[in-house]
Amino acid sequence: CRAVSGEGGEAARAVLDSSVIISACGSDKSLSRLICQIHTKHSWEIVSSAYCRAEVSRNIVKFGAEATAAWDHLRERLVWVPNALTSGRPLLLAAGKDKPVLISALASQSNVLLTLDSGDFKLLIGTEVYGMLVTTPRDFLVRQGLG
Repeated sequence: CRAVSGEGGEAARAVLDSSVIISACGSDKSLSRLICQIHTKHSWEIVSSAYCRAEVSRNIVKFGAEATAAWDHLRERLVWVPNALTSGRPLLLAAGKDKPVLISALASQSNVLLTLDSGDFKLLIGTEVYGMLVTTPRDFLVRQGLG
């Protein structure tokens, strides 16, 4: 991915999809949580959209009290970007519910979208969409030399 820490000298601005946030809150051993723990050390800015915040808030209770407490803590540390509803560019994404995530990530001028949603994002994972890499937390860490 272009313009990430260690590549081009600029820090990564990574958008976390709802699936990554839930993973970070739900498991202390997840790579998603690791990214949230080490992001400042590596000059990564972690952001997410208001759409994802609402989705996580609706679903986090299904994962128990510890996940809810982790969400309360993480929610304060993330940079929240507004929802963007249109991009003015064609997008090949079948799932309507995930288009706002992709469009908001592009509008936030992020250089990477992290997702664990291999169902809805399967055609995009490992590719760039208008210069923004769509990848998993694991592959992001590998690209950063940490895997």
